[in-house]
Amino acid sequence: MDKIVAIVRLMAKTGLFFANADGKYADSENRFLDKFIANIEGVGDLEDDLREDIKKSFHHKYTLEEVIDDTHKLLDGFSDKEQKAIVKSMEDFISQVIHADDKLHPLEKENFKAWKEAFIQA
Repeated sequence: MDKIVAIVRLMAKTGLFFANADGKYADSENRFLDKFIANIEGVGDLEDDLREDIKKSFHHKYTLEEVIDDTHKLLDGFSDKEQKAIVKSMEDFISQVIHADDKLHPLEKENFKAWKEAFIQA
C-alpha cells in the first residue's frame, strides 16, 4: 500500500507541476486533476492524511527538478518492468494534463520534453 500511496502523491505533484507549467492553472486543467483525485477515490478510499497532502499540494508550486528527482526516488523501489509501466503511465498522464486546456504552451512542451529525456530511452 505504501508504494501505491507514493505513486498517487507523485502523480498529483506531477500533474500540478505540468498544469501550472505555463504560469496558470486553467479551469479545464483543474477539472482534470479533480477527476484524477475522484478516480483514485473511486478505486479505493484515500487515507485522510493522503487526501490532505494532495489538497495542500494544490497551493505549492513544484519545479521540474523536484518532479524528476521524486520520480527517480520512487522508481528505485520497483523492478525494470514495473518502472517502465510507471513511466508510461506518467507520460500518458502528463500528456493528458497539458492537453486538458486544448492549448499546448511552449513551456509545457519544453518541460514535457525534458521530463521524457530523463526517463525514456530513445
